[in-house]
Amino acid sequence: MRINWNIHLVVLSTLLTTAAYGQQNQPRSLAYAADKSNVPDAIAKLKSGNFLLVHIDMIARAGAVEAVPALKEQFTRSPDPLVKAKIASALVRLGDRDDLYWDFLVKQATPALESDAPDFLNRDPQAKTGAGPSPEFVAWANAHGQDPQSAGRDAMYGMPGRLTLLASSGDQRAIPLLRRGLSSPNHQIQIAAAMGLAELHDKDSIPLISDACERAPAGAASVIAESLVYFDDPKAQNEVDKYVPIERAKILRESRAQGKKTPLSY
Repeated sequence: MRINWNIHLVVLSTLLTTAAYGQQNQPRSLAYAADKSNVPDAIAKLKSGNFLLVHIDMIARAGAVEAVPALKEQFTRSPDPLVKAKIASALVRLGDRDDLYWDFLVKQATPALESDAPDFLNRDPQAKTGAGPSPEFVAWANAHGQDPQSAGRDAMYGMPGRLTLLASSGDQRAIPLLRRGLSSPNHQIQIAAAMGLAELHDKDSIPLISDACERAPAGAASVIAESLVYFDDPKAQNEVDKYVPIERAKILRESRAQGKKTPLSY
């Protein structure tokens, strides 16, 4: 039995960028997001209140500081924690110095860092499927009075996503928090933490990411190690060759050579 950890990483990245578009429109929305000429349209949609997460992402990546007042307004208006966190991440990335937004991101990420929940997915090689909930996760959820499926969605996507939004802010204050994530018993959080550290180009974290790969089961280790593709460092690249399958490593390196400089870029 082999768990496809990459699928869950792709789903997480998509949720944080194009969540409201729907499955059938994701390729179109990603193409829209990659075209910088669409930034004025994204700002207009933000101001109208009829916006999606992809519009916030575009504004942040374009450095469109003219959108800061509208972002602040929508942060105040939105009742959705994910939308508020996405806006807060964008505001920090755009240089806003109000601690309100950074503090909101940290508050959202802290439960993920403090959680002792195990992996939702089955890691038992004798299991018939890699799908969850794993027996360990069911036991954990029951012990905490939570529904395993609902808690599992948060463990798979919600908690890792909140760490990813720390990294997408571009703020170096995220580094110690992301390093903590590498020690999580939830390997999805470890993956998000490693990708976040790569997003922030924190070379000092390379040994810590390598240690996380060594501790993790093979499938998870290979995805954690994908973060090392984005470091211009011989030791990091050696670790990629050690843990990431040859064909997958080739695809990632080719993508980087074509312009994908960080894990969270298009």
